[in-house]
Amino acid sequence: MTKATIQRQKLIADFIDTGKVSSQNQLKGVLKKNGIIITQATLSRDLSELGAVKKRLNNGRLVYLLPKNQDNNAQLKIAKKALKDFVIDVEPVSNQVVIKTTTAAAQVIADSVDNLYIEDIIGSIAGDNVVLIITPSEVKAKEVAEIIDNNLQ
Repeated sequence: MTKATIQRQKLIADFIDTGKVSSQNQLKGVLKKNGIIITQATLSRDLSELGAVKKRLNNGRLVYLLPKNQDNNAQLKIAKKALKDFVIDVEPVSNQVVIKTTTAAAQVIADSVDNLYIEDIIGSIAGDNVVLIITPSEVKAKEVAEIIDNNLQ
């Protein structure tokens, strides 16, 4: 999965989570406004990979929905895939965690770590190929590094 695919699927998942997506054309329009132009086939493939389904609401309107349980959460899947594809090394240093990534992947990885919803992260900074994560203590940094390491498998 490429960085562009991960970013595109995250945008699709974020918009679907608003509960306002009723068609693929609507999604293509949102993507286009964000500078992403894709084919109908690519959008269909993305929706399938995200596990998106169309469901009729009580008011009769059809909308796309994503699975909500932990194992099928679309953003969690995307985050884990990005970590597997682009992380080279994870190292706790003092109260921080340094994540080395492939070139130009740091922003994608910082966003992916945010989507893991790890409690002990105070903040993160992404460069080109390094993400710096700040935690409250050295112990917490080791715990966060371990959680990230576990998501690399």
